Amino acid sequence: MIKPLLLFTLLSLFLFAGEKLPVPSSVIVGGALLSIILFFWGIYKAVRTQKTVYALAFLPFLILIVWMFVS
Repeated sequence: MIKPLLLFTLLSLFLFAGEKLPVPSSVIVGGALLSIILFFWGIYKAVRTQKTVYALAFLPFLILIVWMFVS
């Protein structure tokens, strides 16, 4: 329970830090939530069906991580 609480606390701090973002914050939050949901869905389906094609669901999560470290 502490990890989601920490995530939402840090996310709100970053969103309201006063910095001007090139895209609206709702797009960033929506994209992050969508990639996290898709990541866990891919894990669930890959474990359940034993098919590697569901590893493509990890792609948005990896793109999000790369984007966070590059920018």
